[in-house]
Amino acid sequence: MSLNNKEVFRTVEFDAWADRKGLSEDEKNLIVKYLNKNGKTVEAGTAGGRILREMKDLGFQELYGYDYLPEFIEQAKERDASQSISFEVQDATDLTYENSSFEQIIYLQQIVCVIEEEEKRLKALTEAYRILKNGGTALFSFLNFESRIKSPLVVYLAYLGMLRRLSGSNRSIQYIPWLKLGGKSNFLALLDRGPYPYWYKIPEAQQILTKAGFKIVGVGSSYQIGQGKMCDDIESLKNQPIAGMLYFVCKK
Repeated sequence: MSLNNKEVFRTVEFDAWADRKGLSEDEKNLIVKYLNKNGKTVEAGTAGGRILREMKDLGFQELYGYDYLPEFIEQAKERDASQSISFEVQDATDLTYENSSFEQIIYLQQIVCVIEEEEKRLKALTEAYRILKNGGTALFSFLNFESRIKSPLVVYLAYLGMLRRLSGSNRSIQYIPWLKLGGKSNFLALLDRGPYPYWYKIPEAQQILTKAGFKIVGVGSSYQIGQGKMCDDIESLKNQPIAGMLYFVCKK
């Protein structure tokens, strides 16, 4: 019986996510450019609190973080030397924060993509919209299907599609098994064993964000962030190189 994504984070991937340090270049560029250091901010899927600790060092003040694993929240609290960041256990699909609680929300680390059910991914985004104040800023990252099919892994995807057709599975090819677990190759991916993070196509990510109510003001992949310029909309992104993660900057 295969694990679900929650059990993966609780077990084989726990140390990697609890112990990570520093910000990626993408994360730092987005946070510095689009977020206000004085804005009340919450991070979804905080794991060991890495992003929020780095933001604290950058001068951000009112910081909150949640994760659905109590074990991650324990680690986040222990690692917060300042003891000034508020960490708690919450489920992204059923938050207890009041309406319009935050001026800024951070949904990086591809949190939406590890929610297995499509309806729950939308529920997580509608909850994100609910807790954001009018005029507030939201940062989202998604696993990017377009960049995946332009990589050498397109061969694996072709194999996976064939395997599913032969087995009669109707699972979308955008559900891709973890190719590594605990830093090691996951050979069960060759047998199409779960769990399955979901890889978004760009128009699809736009659609679910706008369905939740968000107004998109910036979109791009790691390539655009590296070039120092996000696009205003997905039409502007067409015919540009796509590489790495997919990012959206949104307003309410």
